[in-house]
Amino acid sequence: MTCPNAEKHGCKDLWVPDLYGEFGGVCENCGHHFSLEYQWYLKHLFDPDSIREFNAGVCAGNPLAYPGFEKRLQAAIAKTGRKSGIITFDARVMGVDLVVAMLYSDFRNGTVGAAEGEKFVRACEAAKLKRRPLLAYVHTTGGIRIHEGTLGVVQMPKCTMAVREYIDSGGLYIVVYDNNSYAGPVASFLGCSPYQFAIRSSRVGFAGPRVIRDTTGEDIPPDYHNARKALQRGHIQGIWDRREFRRNLHKSLLTMGGGNLYYR
Repeated sequence: MTCPNAEKHGCKDLWVPDLYGEFGGVCENCGHHFSLEYQWYLKHLFDPDSIREFNAGVCAGNPLAYPGFEKRLQAAIAKTGRKSGIITFDARVMGVDLVVAMLYSDFRNGTVGAAEGEKFVRACEAAKLKRRPLLAYVHTTGGIRIHEGTLGVVQMPKCTMAVREYIDSGGLYIVVYDNNSYAGPVASFLGCSPYQFAIRSSRVGFAGPRVIRDTTGEDIPPDYHNARKALQRGHIQGIWDRREFRRNLHKSLLTMGGGNLYYR
């Protein structure tokens, strides 16, 4: 693999097994973060054998009978072996129990529809009931699923209210962005978190480059959506190195939030 910063920083080519193994998908010279599959995080971020998935049977559908969309959904289900674009589960990080909602790219680019919104709300309710912190890890999200029309759009206020109730009851809600995180979820139930972080080399924003170009007819600067810009704008509170993700998350779980943190 050749680092995209090779010409600028003189980075060496990396063997794929090394890059996606001991280096955690990070260039050892310049620190560029290559994209990783969501399975890597399930294996390396949480304590071994601590993941317990719930609501896996909630399935994305085609409520408006959008032409041809049923076949696309079936293809996504066959490809991933999952039924929606979000995974919700209980887990532990260095002994701290938490509830996790993970939006991932493999299923319709991490878009959010009625099924995804319902699973996220149930994750909020589970975190409140079990008195645990809630982590929303955004491997990728492409926004609200337009094939569901208003049923998709309504997931933004629905999930935001669920998060608000969870936070008001004393919960600790942390959001971590990775890869490409755009559109409705970022503008609503993800963006309302008081603690938001981004993995280095990720891109965060309300609208992606293609949408901006199609809407305004203008191209944006190549660094417009990078994590540093998001930090400068005050959208996020910090940038994390993927190799330090687990340690930083554990530190956050022990130090952030109010005086009524669930796990204390």
